[in-house]
Amino acid sequence: MKYKRLMLSALITLMLTSTGILLNQSTAHAGWWEDYKNGIQSFTELPQEVNQLKQNYDQAMTQLDEAKQNMQAFRDENTRLAEQNELLAQTVKQLQQAEAERAASARFWKTLLFSAIGLVLLWFVFTRLVRFGLRRR
Repeated sequence: MKYKRLMLSALITLMLTSTGILLNQSTAHAGWWEDYKNGIQSFTELPQEVNQLKQNYDQAMTQLDEAKQNMQAFRDENTRLAEQNELLAQTVKQLQQAEAERAASARFWKTLLFSAIGLVLLWFVFTRLVRFGLRRR
């Protein structure tokens, strides 16, 4: 019986010691539950983050498409303005040529008029001189 009591007390001591060790270990690793809970929480938040990233990506792509459309509109407007500028340059050149032709024509008629007036005056002076010369003789 003593042997049984000794065995029983050894068994109880062993159980209490192992329970103390097990309880001591669980308190030493108490952070694992928080780590596990945080891991589960961040894992469940991943779809939300993925959805947010997808929305941001879609928004960026929309802005990129708008920028491309604006750039194309600017290119079209630039092409149209370049054509209009070329047409205006041709019109200005034609107007300059017309002005040069008008100025040349005005110079010609002015020269012709002054020459005619000069010839009439010269004829008048010549005939007076001839008359004066004929009277003197």
